Amino acid sequence: MVQFALKGAAVAYPQLEHRAQVLSDAGLPVRLELHTFGKQDLYSAGGRATCLENLRRLEGAFGPADLTVHIPFQDVEIVTSSDFDAGQVSLTLAFAKECGASRIVMHRYWGMVYGPAPARSNRAEAAAGFNATVAELAREAPDILLLVENMGHYFLASRRSGDYLAGPIDHFFPWEVSDFRKFLASQNIANVFPFIDVAHATLSSNLFNYARSNVNAVRDDPRFSGITADDLEQAEQLHPFDFVDAAMPWLHLSDSIFFDEPASRGDLPRDALTTEGLEIGTGTLPFSKLPERISGGQVNTVLCVEVEPASGETYVGNGAQQRSLDRLRTMFSR
Repeated sequence: MVQFALKGAAVAYPQLEHRAQVLSDAGLPVRLELHTFGKQDLYSAGGRATCLENLRRLEGAFGPADLTVHIPFQDVEIVTSSDFDAGQVSLTLAFAKECGASRIVMHRYWGMVYGPAPARSNRAEAAAGFNATVAELAREAPDILLLVENMGHYFLASRRSGDYLAGPIDHFFPWEVSDFRKFLASQNIANVFPFIDVAHATLSSNLFNYARSNVNAVRDDPRFSGITADDLEQAEQLHPFDFVDAAMPWLHLSDSIFFDEPASRGDLPRDALTTEGLEIGTGTLPFSKLPERISGGQVNTVLCVEVEPASGETYVGNGAQQRSLDRLRTMFSR
């Protein structure tokens, strides 16, 4: 069984009201993932107060909502000088408790560097460091679920060449998800779950498949620094939906551009590394095949639509998000 959620900014009541109205009009529970920015909301007393007031207004208009809080954007200076920004996760957990949210979304990363800077840690060190940190964070709020999301290839907002962050555990390949689950089980951690943003998985798949076909060409290319020789032995090719399985309680869905013939295309096109957040049906992902990936699981998977507005639309109305929700509901009702 699947459920649906929409994403909206906690600090912007018109967005929250629109998302709630769309869900309510569709006969669906009001289930929202709250987008946060940091300085505008969670990092200031005034910003948090505005968010809490917005959520009180929303409850007054629509009744109690099922809330999840996404951590703010990573600060480049912080995450390239320290291994992980646990402080922003702790702030997000505290806000989740204040607003009655049952989950937070956090990213899996460690020891990130800016652009072509040399790596600061290897895969084993990064995975161990992240695992130990997430175990501590899980103990801070045992009643809140920590949903751990893949980063993919983390281009910054400018999308300029070289303007990206990279680290050894960004991709969260399927075999890494398996290892992470084994760690959680070994520590009896019951409130942490891995999940996948399929657009991020598309970026990772594009990089992986190109590297698999062009090993020597990418050996010193920092864009591929998060893909190890051992990774390349795990599969001949990856599809974004290979990252998804029926044990994931949450998914981020948007369309993107998947390149399945990397060896014949020369260097990877720009779209292969930057395109995410597209309206469902406007990229190349075969979403009609997604239901089979998550059928028969023991959890109810929430499909959170994370789509950017189309040309001429605003973040308030965001018709692309609503149309994407409608398409997904049709696919999953067949």
